[in-house]
Amino acid sequence: MIVAARPHPARRTEASVRPAQPATSPPSRGWFVLLGAVAIGCYLNSLRGALIYDDLNAIVRNPAVVELDLLRIARTASWFPPNGEFDAYRPVTTASFAANHALHGTAPLGYHVVNTLLHAAVCVVLATVLVRVTGDARLALVAGFLFAAHPVHVEAVASVVGRAELLAALLGLLAWWIVLARHGPGARAAAALVLFAGVLAKENAAAIVAVAVAADLIYRRPLDVRAYWPLAAAVAAAILLRSVVLGGVAPRPFRLDNVLATASPASRLWTVVAVVATYARLLVWPVHLSADYSYPQVALATSPADPRVLAGLAVLAVAGALATWGWFRQRHACFAIAFAALTFAIVSNLLVLIGTLMAERLLYLPSAGFCLLLALAIVTIGARIGRRPTATVALAAVVVGLYAARTVERNAVWRDAPTFFAAMVADAPRSARSHRELGLSLSEQNRHGDAIAEMETSLRLAPDEPVTLYDLGNVLVRTGRLGEAIAAYERSIELRPDLASAYVNLGNAHSQRGDEAAAEAAFRRGLAIDSQVADLHLNLANALLRQGRTADAEAEYRETIRLAPRNVIARMNYTTLLRGTGRYDEAAEQLRVLVTLVPENPSVRVGLVMFLRAAGREQEARAAQAEAERLFPEDASVRQLRVSPGG
Repeated sequence: MIVAARPHPARRTEASVRPAQPATSPPSRGWFVLLGAVAIGCYLNSLRGALIYDDLNAIVRNPAVVELDLLRIARTASWFPPNGEFDAYRPVTTASFAANHALHGTAPLGYHVVNTLLHAAVCVVLATVLVRVTGDARLALVAGFLFAAHPVHVEAVASVVGRAELLAALLGLLAWWIVLARHGPGARAAAALVLFAGVLAKENAAAIVAVAVAADLIYRRPLDVRAYWPLAAAVAAAILLRSVVLGGVAPRPFRLDNVLATASPASRLWTVVAVVATYARLLVWPVHLSADYSYPQVALATSPADPRVLAGLAVLAVAGALATWGWFRQRHACFAIAFAALTFAIVSNLLVLIGTLMAERLLYLPSAGFCLLLALAIVTIGARIGRRPTATVALAAVVVGLYAARTVERNAVWRDAPTFFAAMVADAPRSARSHRELGLSLSEQNRHGDAIAEMETSLRLAPDEPVTLYDLGNVLVRTGRLGEAIAAYERSIELRPDLASAYVNLGNAHSQRGDEAAAEAAFRRGLAIDSQVADLHLNLANALLRQGRTADAEAEYRETIRLAPRNVIARMNYTTLLRGTGRYDEAAEQLRVLVTLVPENPSVRVGLVMFLRAAGREQEARAAQAEAERLFPEDASVRQLRVSPGG
């Protein structure tokens, strides 16, 4: 162990707070290239994966991403599940999705390439930081290779939405590396800015400050307050911004996502301890992995006598004993435990309730501490076998190879939605969410009978779950069982009156039965709860128009467009209303907006030409027609304009 020299306290200089230089020779650049290559190689088969599950809400259904609206990304929650179950504020991650979307739309390859490259970058930066902190290049590199291949990282890398973990880890570690470089005030400001971005990628990057301070204490280096206070200020600023946007530090999750949402303080504590044992098993023996640990797959622990709690207490006791021993005998071991504990604490649900009880992606940064501890064991055993590094390299290669094989195997789960959701239920058969999500996937495959069976299984596991009842209603509508669907929607609303989408689909189910008055009533019930839901105004407008109440419908279409100016369906339907009342000028203006919203749609341009003609605006009609012919020369409806009257 190398400890930095300490000058006389009365004459502390900038050099006095520098970390120790590595005790071993710095690793060559080739080792870092190889480390990055291994990280990429482990995830090459993930590049064939689709956008599935949470990727859809974060990217495909996120208007801020689709429209590359950076201002909206900065000012609103980052993703919106259709049922409002949980939201988050991660604008840096969302902006990266928007950049991907601007380049290649929803084609999944580019998203997966970025995730894989980010993982490789994290591995290299982690190893670089560990070289400087531990002073042992061999130890740092072995830890980096173990981290690159560990199977518990598959969810963070192969699932596109896991990019939040990758960016938080990369930016947090990069900020720490800048501080370790000690290049003066400018570098400290840069580190603070990088960490600010890291926390806005995901909040767990904030733990890096505590890890950096712990490293100085463990390795007995003087604390550089001038370096750490800007990092702490950056974390505070990012958390404050998040609180302002979301209206609180952490939105309260629902029971299905995190059973602790309704737990007593004692049950919350015991459950968190029980979960520690499961996380430890995932790190030590990453054979059985799962994309879901929601209720009741992981049920509440109500007593310290629960075997799961006892196992968690045993893990904590062993970790505490190892850290204590390491403080006196082996500081690398103490630092490894501190790294894992401090980065895990922020996602443990102990300090603050988060959106999920547990998830493998949450181990991404804490696993670095475990990998360092495992690397220490490998290096120690290798040294006892022989002085030459051959034994250490061989041992590390075996473990990394086994990890890599399991990682490649696990990546295949993210290939497509049917594969993913089938595996989700197989891996978490007691999870109500797993069965619900498989049901939705089966319904999309037109296997509605199987879908209903999965929904019913989900409701047996978690009775009266409002979102599941809502989803069951959607599947029943597709099978034409409208009466049962209406009953499911009504029950979901009874349990959760703020579920706006349930009012929308309840009204539409009544409309399909031909009862427009009941449909109108359902939409108005929803608006009484939340008058800012554009979809409720839109569907109410449609119902009113079907009843022949044109003036009332127009008011609702206008309100929809005010709330959601880029809503294509609202403008299309409003255009239809305007055409029906002979207001061709106004209809043409709606189509001018639609041309900018759906520039790839030739029928919108055809409609614009026809309405401009009907309004007597012939010169504008000719210009619009010329533009349509230039953009869509082979489209039949565009060619028809040439032979239509006025063409």
